[in-house]
Amino acid sequence: MSLDELRAKRKKLKENSDITLHNMEIIADESYRVANVAHNSKQYLNDLENKFEEQTGLKSTDIAFLFIAVALQCARIYLINNLTEIEKAGQGNKNEDFLHDLQNKLLKKLDNGYVLNASKYYAPLNQIITGRGVPYDATGYLDENFKLFEGANHRFATLGHDPILGLIFGTANILTNTITCIKTPIITTNHVIYDSQLKNPRIGMFALTSVTLTKAAERLNNDLSSVVAAIIKQIIHIGTDLYTPCGIQLPGANLVLSNTNVEILTKYISTGDIVKIGTSASFSVLINTIISVLHMLMYDEKIYSSRDIYNVKTKKIIMYSNLIASTSNIIWATANMAVGNDAAIKKIDIGGLVVTIQKLTTDTAFIHQVKEEFVFGGFNKLIQGEKLQLKEIEQWD
Repeated sequence: MSLDELRAKRKKLKENSDITLHNMEIIADESYRVANVAHNSKQYLNDLENKFEEQTGLKSTDIAFLFIAVALQCARIYLINNLTEIEKAGQGNKNEDFLHDLQNKLLKKLDNGYVLNASKYYAPLNQIITGRGVPYDATGYLDENFKLFEGANHRFATLGHDPILGLIFGTANILTNTITCIKTPIITTNHVIYDSQLKNPRIGMFALTSVTLTKAAERLNNDLSSVVAAIIKQIIHIGTDLYTPCGIQLPGANLVLSNTNVEILTKYISTGDIVKIGTSASFSVLINTIISVLHMLMYDEKIYSSRDIYNVKTKKIIMYSNLIASTSNIIWATANMAVGNDAAIKKIDIGGLVVTIQKLTTDTAFIHQVKEEFVFGGFNKLIQGEKLQLKEIEQWD
């Protein structure tokens, strides 16, 4: 080996030694940095949590959305309670008056102008359109010694008042001037007789339930207008009875319970209550969706680190607005019941409360997950640090 080669190797050895020392210093510094992060981990985690709260806290615009959401939810509760308020059946019942006006407008379009007489198992179109009531609402008898039920108990004894089965039996009764009753497990049908002015219905002789259904089905072939009119009248009649003191039983209740037990059950939970709960929950979800969409449109990627972080603010607005509205409603109802207004229990927004509980459960879990990813993800990045700028050692020839 020549002297020049020896000098070159010595030079390269020195350079590699310098590179090694440089790399060791970088690694040592990184070790001190990681040790420092680990030693002060609590402070770093607190700082990250504070940063998360700062980014997800509600600012002026968010609070405006919150107030709007609360107002809409409270308005929903008030309107639904007002529209479903229990009122006596008959004149002055605003729900009944509205539905009867709607019924008249719909049935008027089906009126063909012909005036026909009623006959056995046959109610003419003009009777279906002009008659205000339905045959299965009859409570008087041609023979007063014969009783199927007592007074308002007819709602729990007649299949026409079942919200589901009524679409079959109630519609058939309207088309055939009959009334179908059930005394579990026996189903019976009777003719309903009207006076010459199609008023004062009276329950008369027995009819065959099978013939009643058959005669009604036959109208589908040659008298579809009457069938449509009967269905409209059936649906609207159930609607007019939903929020009256007796209410409408749960679907199929009188198939498994006695009429008396159905009546007792309906005092606690009725079809009207189910409709109210479902409607209230649906509108609550709709309001939440509208507020969420509008608020998400305000997202600015220059301000927030991710869309999930901004979505936490949206979730908070929805949770808080639902919670405020539901809590206010419960406090109001409780205060009214405390002073003797027991009817206030029916105005508790159960549908909205279900949505609120669901939001508190799912959205809280979402917020916790995003926070965990933000805090621990940020801490992991601190631990990892920047990529080490290590130099490569040159290889010997």
